Parts: sequence; structure tokens; C-alpha cells
Amino acid sequence: MKRIVAILMLAGLAWAAQENKNEQPKPSSLVEKLFVLKYADPGPVMTLVRALGGSGNENSQMRAIAVTADRTAMGVIEEAVRQLDTPAAAPKNFDLTAYLIMGSDAESAANPAVPKELEGVVTQLKSAFPFKTYRQMDAIEIRTRTGERVNVDSAGGVVATNDDTAGKPVWSNINIRAVGLAQDGFTVRLDDMHATIHWPDIGPALSINASMDVKEGQKVVVGRIGVKHDQALFLVLTAHVVE
Repeated sequence: MKRIVAILMLAGLAWAAQENKNEQPKPSSLVEKLFVLKYADPGPVMTLVRALGGSGNENSQMRAIAVTADRTAMGVIEEAVRQLDTPAAAPKNFDLTAYLIMGSDAESAANPAVPKELEGVVTQLKSAFPFKTYRQMDAIEIRTRTGERVNVDSAGGVVATNDDTAGKPVWSNINIRAVGLAQDGFTVRLDDMHATIHWPDIGPALSINASMDVKEGQKVVVGRIGVKHDQALFLVLTAHVVE
């Protein structure tokens, strides 16, 4: 009887050993790789890596990402990182200027004359909108960086209303979801730009919404707002890449 029990115990141990052997994991196909980026921001690159089936962490200070993925996915990830990590992906600083230009059939000293650098733009506007005068209502200077949201307020605008020759203040806001540089290196991209102007005695705020590409140094008429039958507001934008 004791012998039978001992055999059963040995058999149980053998079965347990076989069970543990069967449960041992197969050799992993996962590989790990460290990417040190020269130009691209590690955060957005890591987001793409995860979308491609990889995992890992990024270090913005060291400009590096540590990636774990299976061998097939790693090949795709390596090619994606190579294409993203180019000089055009390096963060850039941008100087933007938003000019608010008033076209009117009434002369007013409340606003200064249009600056010399915008005379060409005014000539073009006059051919399409023959107002008697064009004057600068406000100029909003903006400094931003690749991928950053822009939100700038200005209370520097003045507009003459009715017989008020001294003018009344105008509050403006420029909001841009993101500014970036195109692959050509000299086209500035503005995503979801919203310009809001709170005009005295008009009621609801006036607004212009647009997304656009602006060649560096180019002056672009973003939009026109009809204020009254004899007045209209034009938003003119310039963009420069700061070295």
C-alpha cells in the first residue's frame, strides 16, 4: 500500500513538472530600441509610435524615446521616425503681425494712416473696395513657437463712431490653435485662426475664422467684415520665421 502511494506521489510530481514546462512562455518577439532625435519633438513622435503598435517613454530634455515593439512593427516605427526627424520638424519661433485696417467713406483722424509697408495691400483693396479712406485701426504683434496655441488680446484699437471724432476703444482677440512650418521651410501654416473684434455701438462681436498658409514675409488679406454701409474692416496678416 505504501508503495502504491509513493508511486502516485511521484506521478503527481511528474505531472506537475510537465504542466509547469508547458506553461513556460515562448521566446518573445519583442525588441527594444532607443531613438535619439535631432529635430523632432519627442512627445508627438511617441504618440505616433503608440499608434503604430509600439510602447515606451519619451524624455524631452534628452530628446530621446525608448520604444518596445514586435519586430514587424519596429521596422515600420524606424521608418516613421526617420521621416519625422528632419530639419523642418525642429521647433521654430514665429513673429506674426495682425493689422486691422478700416475702409470708410468718411474721413477720421481717430486712426493713424496705414503704414508704408501696407501701401501695396491698400492699393489692391481699393481696386475691389473703393472706400474713400483706409486707415490702421490696430496692429497686434504676436510671438509664438511651433505647435503652441496663440491667444492674444489687444485694446489698442480706436474707431470713430457717429460724430465722435475722438473715437472709442476697440478690443480685439487673436486665437490660433497652432502655428507650424511647412516642409519647404518658408511657408507658415496657421490652423484654426479666430479673430474677434468687439466694436462699440455695433452689438455682437465681429469675427473672422480661417486656416491658411502664408509665405514668409507675405502680406495676406485674411478676411473682410462689413461693419456699416460705409465701413468695412480688413484683417491683414504677415508672418516671419525667427532664426
